[in-house]
Amino acid sequence: MGCCCKKKKKETLLDSDDNEEPKEILKNSLNETQMKEIKLKISLDNFEIIKLIGEGTYGKVLLVKLKSKETYYAMKILNKKILKLKNQEKNTKSERDLMIKISSPFIVNIKFAFQDDINLYLVSEFMQGGELFFHLRKNKYFSEELVKFYATELVLAISHIHEKNAIYRDLKPENILLDKDGHIKLTDLGLCRIVKENDKAYTICGTLQYIAPEILINCGYKKEVDWWSLGCVVYQMLEGKSPFGRPRGQMTINFFKKPIEFYYTDSEEAKNFIKALLVFNPEKRLGFGKNGINDIKNHPFFKGIDWDKALNKEYKPPFVPELSDELDLKYFDKTYIQESVDMNKIGKDRDSENKKIDSNYINFSYVDNEIGEEILNTYDIDDKV
Repeated sequence: MGCCCKKKKKETLLDSDDNEEPKEILKNSLNETQMKEIKLKISLDNFEIIKLIGEGTYGKVLLVKLKSKETYYAMKILNKKILKLKNQEKNTKSERDLMIKISSPFIVNIKFAFQDDINLYLVSEFMQGGELFFHLRKNKYFSEELVKFYATELVLAISHIHEKNAIYRDLKPENILLDKDGHIKLTDLGLCRIVKENDKAYTICGTLQYIAPEILINCGYKKEVDWWSLGCVVYQMLEGKSPFGRPRGQMTINFFKKPIEFYYTDSEEAKNFIKALLVFNPEKRLGFGKNGINDIKNHPFFKGIDWDKALNKEYKPPFVPELSDELDLKYFDKTYIQESVDMNKIGKDRDSENKKIDSNYINFSYVDNEIGEEILNTYDIDDKV
């Protein structure tokens, strides 16, 4: 959240500049000429815009349909100008790179990445169950059975990110999504940081209610910050609020030293698990060190969990979203889904066939292995490449 995920077929990383050959070839299916064809053709025109389903600081998230497959995806649209102003270009490229490397059933999979003069586009699985935050806001808190289920899958997701030598750094209910069957998937890897085994990160980032104290102390931190955030999220799922309340004004170390109080949590195992994660000293925190993930998995809170079964999604989710069809958006904020999508405001240049490639985003384009051939079939491969 170490987990060993099933290996997918080797995916294909495409260059974004037309003067270079593709880095890799789709195994057993597409040749170099066909790969270049996909590279030249993939664009916003491949998708039908359905609804706005979210909005953030750097852009919008749309529900889209891939025309050639009749399949729905979530498309994150990031404005290049805003990314540059906010100094987020590096984080965006890192998110795209890490999403390609990730192969976990509990992390959202990227399917496409491309760009035009104005925007970057990241297209991933559509998680129809919505954000965990939506369900917490509706229900206030969850049963311990449901929390244990979600925590199990979160541990597997976080440990997989750690196996890729990365720190997630932004675990919070808004970044935990539910699929149509009720399983969770992490999203938004923009704050992930790749670190070598003995190195530390120093950037102060994350969301204040879930941020570990060592991040604010600014003396360097490692992967243990994610386990602190897990403790905050598990507490919030059980109690309906942050373990330390809402930060007011400038945060100090004393904010993290408030006693943790429980009002709705009955089991001592759950209480102990949360307290073990919310230890101020990261070296004494549950999850510290090379054996840390095993210490977490062996904690009494997870008694009875078969981690192989959990990894293979063999446990039935205690909550399954009630969905009428593929376009049922009841678990999304009505503020967004009732808003019309103006593609002119998003900035698509419909008149430009030859898209200018931003030098900051060379090698940004990507097509998932399993979809590449179907995309190609929508074009005439005898066309000029």
